[in-house]
Amino acid sequence: MLKKEELKNIVFISIALAAIIAVSYLFILALKLELSNVVRAVSFGITVTTFFWTFYFTKGWKWKISNWIFYRPNINGTWSGFIISDYIDDKGNKVPPIEFYIVVRQSFIRIHFTTFTKDFVGVSYAETFALNEDKGLKNLAYLYKKDSTQNNDEHLREGATELRLIIGSDEKKLEGKYWSNTKTQGTVSVKQISKDYVDSFSDAQKMKNA
Repeated sequence: MLKKEELKNIVFISIALAAIIAVSYLFILALKLELSNVVRAVSFGITVTTFFWTFYFTKGWKWKISNWIFYRPNINGTWSGFIISDYIDDKGNKVPPIEFYIVVRQSFIRIHFTTFTKDFVGVSYAETFALNEDKGLKNLAYLYKKDSTQNNDEHLREGATELRLIIGSDEKKLEGKYWSNTKTQGTVSVKQISKDYVDSFSDAQKMKNA
């Protein structure tokens, strides 16, 4: 969802861009400052501005060069790593690290997470992305629940995950914590392995090992 500050910036940029294009239209075509010419110039400026935002919101925001307009890291794709749970079984043993995948589907204003382990598929139903480039703030959080298409007898599992995006010179990572209604919690650490999506744990494994 767009923030109020972003909406203000969109309005400001739209007015400025449409005005610049309209003036350029009059200047390049050497038109007189008559009402009909001004109307055509303004109409042209609004049309070009509309096309600009349409392109930006669908494709352009993903380009690094466009971060000067709005800072929005593109984290679309498949992420691979592990979760480490604090769960202890009846014998007092901790479980080993669990192979874990996150599939992120992101647009300019929305983001969705699907997670996979060998035995569990989770889907997000409330998401937030906190960004502030000047402060180095790149945090995201989401609430998740068990995918309703799973047909095993496991009771409904829900929880929350909070992650920090780390962008290095050669890779992107997501690290943080998770909590669940099964009274367990733990840490998450994954790195991006592809910008493509997968729909299952086995497909994620194949992508990782390819």
